[in-house]
Amino acid sequence: MHSFFKTLAFSALALVLSAPATLLADTVTYNLVLAPSSGSLYGGTGSITLEGAPSSTGVSDYTVANGKLDNVIFDIDGQTFTLAGATGNTLVRFLNGELNDITFAETIGASPNRFTFHSTSGYAFYYNDGQAASYGTFTATLANGASPVPEPDSLALLALGLLSGGGGEFYRRFRIARSS
Repeated sequence: MHSFFKTLAFSALALVLSAPATLLADTVTYNLVLAPSSGSLYGGTGSITLEGAPSSTGVSDYTVANGKLDNVIFDIDGQTFTLAGATGNTLVRFLNGELNDITFAETIGASPNRFTFHSTSGYAFYYNDGQAASYGTFTATLANGASPVPEPDSLALLALGLLSGGGGEFYRRFRIARSS
């Protein structure tokens, strides 16, 4: 009978270890608000779409190169900036679960109307062929008030703990009943 419980435990462990593949979080979208500083004309809105939620501790970097950045889009002064048109290496960084930095640049339009958008710890929007600029800050909130999906490893550990506790209790009661 003891081998039955070992088999049950190993089967439960195999099930839990195979579960993360089906529990992986898809994408997480944050809504952005670009708030102009005093004296600046242009603010706007946008969003970023990431593969999985940022860690609540440490640094989480999202780039196209590491496969974790799906989209970045900004609307400001009637202009739309997207990841598809970005120049350089776009980076979205979270520090301890909070948006810390967006490094993004794109030039759109033709002379004399050239528009660019740069963002590193704030944003700068250049217009009139770079002769004028608006500055401000950005904030990000989860879209639709959703919570990031728990990490698969956390779910696996919870399931393993529940199975272990339940299996151990069942085995203890079985031994007590058998010895009576």
